[in-house]
Amino acid sequence: MENDVEFSTYNDVRNFLDSARWNRTHTIMALTMISGFFVWGLLLVTAPLVTQWPFISPSNDIYVLVSSPVGLLAGNLILGYLSDKIGRKKLFITTISSGIAGIIGIILSTNFIGILASIFIAEFGFGGEETVSLAFLAEQFPIRYRGKVLVLVSNSANAGVAAISAVFIVAGYSIFTEKMIFLAMSLSGVIIAIVTRLKLPESLRWSFVSSHYPELTDQRFGSPVPIMVLMLFAITIVLTFALVADILGPYEYPKYTSIIPFIYGLGEAVFGYAILAFVDRVGRRLLSVMAYAGGTVSMSIFLLYIYFRLPFDIFVILLVVNAFFGELGWAVREILQTELFVTRYRGLGIATVRGVAYSLYIISIFALSGISVYNYMIFATAAWSVGLIGSIVWYSKGYETLNRSIS
Repeated sequence: MENDVEFSTYNDVRNFLDSARWNRTHTIMALTMISGFFVWGLLLVTAPLVTQWPFISPSNDIYVLVSSPVGLLAGNLILGYLSDKIGRKKLFITTISSGIAGIIGIILSTNFIGILASIFIAEFGFGGEETVSLAFLAEQFPIRYRGKVLVLVSNSANAGVAAISAVFIVAGYSIFTEKMIFLAMSLSGVIIAIVTRLKLPESLRWSFVSSHYPELTDQRFGSPVPIMVLMLFAITIVLTFALVADILGPYEYPKYTSIIPFIYGLGEAVFGYAILAFVDRVGRRLLSVMAYAGGTVSMSIFLLYIYFRLPFDIFVILLVVNAFFGELGWAVREILQTELFVTRYRGLGIATVRGVAYSLYIISIFALSGISVYNYMIFATAAWSVGLIGSIVWYSKGYETLNRSIS
């Protein structure tokens, strides 16, 4: 449909996309991204979960944990840059091919090196394509659906986290059962993704901008304040979700390695669907303050839990409360990082923001190894405070992007 329409100016393209009615193409675009993010959710906690497998020695846990963000970081930077150069659609088959190869490797691996390489390859594909997917969705969907679709799609990763964690809880320590269910769940998402991706259009915004770039003087990388704020948001969300859901179990609560990401992922998935009711009713600036202030306060309460040595049940309650603000913070970040960069540099912009956060995350895995739970939570509270500072800066110095066309 879009390829049959000729446009004289970039504003014509934007008006056409922003005012469009939901159609079959939108359904296909949403479905393929939901399936891709679901599989990424399965992979997101695969590293901490497989540390329970007997051929992974405790001394190698840290390297398995690091393989996931390293693969994601590499894919994020490379694919984000390439998506601005050669287009969004062309990369989707590449990413899914890498993801499939990694998943097969995880299933067949019976040793530490195999798991390490397979997780890296899988995360390079499915984790790295998040940058491309977010840019594509923001560019193609009408204004009135943009925020909801970005939250709905990215929230399917939380559903994947909860689903695979539940498998490891129920299957116990039967590696064969865990691998077979993981394979079945991954294949279901991959098949849907492949079928729907063959029908995807190229991003119309990207196509026009790439062929008319010299004429579009507003297509600049971006100003320092939005980039700084997005980096602060990314640092908070990446470090707190990943550290609390993925790393806390193996290090501090090994008996609950599967239960912690299940509770956190399920909580964020449920809250993610609830957020759809108001995400486009409240301004992005106010929403960011609500998310990061709530996350900072709820995380600081964890310090009281540790200090007074309260029961694990209380930890679970606090985990669920923090999951709400974590999901709200995630939602605001996912939306803003697509809205604050121009089409010419949207892939690179998102990749840069995420790249800084995941680089710090990798460093933090090594830096936090062996510290006490109390100091661990102090770090997490400080990480939330970083996002709170960013939200205050954006509320006072930023501009509203709700119901506003993206460049």
